[in-house]
Amino acid sequence: MGSIIKRCDCPVTAWDRCPHPWVTRWREPGGRSGRQREKTFESGATGKKLAAKWERKVERDKDTGSYIDPEQSKRTFADVWDEWLNAGSDEDQLAVSSRAQYVSIYKNHYAEFFGPRPIASITGSDITKWETLQKEKGYKPYGIHTRKVVLASLFKYAWTAEIIPRNPCKKAEARKRRDPAYRPIDPAEVPTSGEVEAIFEEIKPYYRSVVWSMAGCGLRVGEALALCEQKWEQGTGFVKVNAQLSSFGANEGAGRGTAIRDEVKWSRTGRKVPVPEITDEAWRAHIATYGTWGDEGWFYESETYANRFPSRTTFAVRWNKAIEDAGLGHRGLTPKSLRHYFASVAIAAGVPLPELAVWMGHASSKTTEQVYIHLLPGAEERIKGAVARAVARDLSESLSRIRTA
Repeated sequence: MGSIIKRCDCPVTAWDRCPHPWVTRWREPGGRSGRQREKTFESGATGKKLAAKWERKVERDKDTGSYIDPEQSKRTFADVWDEWLNAGSDEDQLAVSSRAQYVSIYKNHYAEFFGPRPIASITGSDITKWETLQKEKGYKPYGIHTRKVVLASLFKYAWTAEIIPRNPCKKAEARKRRDPAYRPIDPAEVPTSGEVEAIFEEIKPYYRSVVWSMAGCGLRVGEALALCEQKWEQGTGFVKVNAQLSSFGANEGAGRGTAIRDEVKWSRTGRKVPVPEITDEAWRAHIATYGTWGDEGWFYESETYANRFPSRTTFAVRWNKAIEDAGLGHRGLTPKSLRHYFASVAIAAGVPLPELAVWMGHASSKTTEQVYIHLLPGAEERIKGAVARAVARDLSESLSRIRTA
């Protein structure tokens, strides 16, 4: 049991009236081997009540196994963030690109709101306020959700490490997202085949095959720039997509060098994608003209440095120039538009959405449905027809039963 005392020369009978502070003293879990701790409260009747309340809380937490070192709870969000970011063995350490992304998230989204606060003082209500503030700043629902997942990971670590007595993210999760994580694309965002060909013709010849890597296989920009001959199964007509271009490489820091990350978005194992004839021809023409580099036979190399990968920035510059030269500046097309083209063509050809989800590297077919299901040709009429046929079938069966009776 803890005790409530005063460290003064006043007799015990005068403690209720003397001006000295009250002190709650207790031992941490572990019996006599537990470390002795103290907490000071103001003098007077109010201080005595607070000291008694603290003593009861400590004993209750010890009994329920939820006791937390008060000094740990005083640590700031920023301090615990640094510990979490560096936690784990050498094998578990984050890649340079991932670490840089987390540092950027903290600086732009957490530092001002959470950074200097004691981590134990942050509640589920605070996280909800932070989420509302993110929406007011105009951030997209998916980005907010992603950053909230990171927050949840941090607080789960703090709770598991006995830095905080409870995880505030669990209470914050009670409110469900009203907006979908992904928005349906506008059909106007999908380029026509003629527009894809126009971009192909106008972009710098070295990057022409990238256009049909994305439009023909549905690859992301980073995946398309990380293609190599070793992963192209020319005999089966498939390509293994399990790497992407990272913006953090030899020179460290965003945009100051590039490298290949051996995993793609949503997957550590990657996926296999069928290679259409037009993409096959573009790749063969690229290799015949420019060759490859490295043991893996990488398709694309930096325009400035030998044996280095190109940067996304360089490709973006080439893309924007091609868009202007093709007279498509008014269309607002981005490299991602080529993925939309791939999806729309596949849907028009009757490729089932679950298969398309696998080829596009989506986390689940739900993502594909949210973004593209409205592009299914004649979907509304098919469902109307299906209902009508079901009603007619049931009516026919009922009439048959009546006749046989």
